[in-house]
Amino acid sequence: MRRSDLRLRLLALGIAVALVILVHGEKRAALTYALPVAVSLPAGVAPAAPLPAALSVTVSGPWARLRNLAPAALGPIPLELSLSRGSAGAGSWYARPELLHVPRGLRVDAVHPSQGAVELLAAPGATSQP
Repeated sequence: MRRSDLRLRLLALGIAVALVILVHGEKRAALTYALPVAVSLPAGVAPAAPLPAALSVTVSGPWARLRNLAPAALGPIPLELSLSRGSAGAGSWYARPELLHVPRGLRVDAVHPSQGAVELLAAPGATSQP
């Protein structure tokens, strides 16, 4: 075997290994993270029962990008409150995954739980306004 044939075979082997690594990095995958919750309550009210401290968020995309994703980089999940009357009483909360800082090429597939019920009570010491 000639020396030039050996060089070509080594070059072909190097290109094949590089392609395998590239294709493996582009496989789609999904990972689930527990992210903290950010809640803005109206002034003078407090929840009757604690709101969730964290929600499960499933993010999908190329494996190479997911591997380098730090959950803290996504940020906390903002919760939006929907109250039936004024500031106190029964209402609902909804997760807002579109406000997360998701890097390019990744997407949020699911948030669990994505909504729930909340009962808001007048906070102790809060004065009612006429």
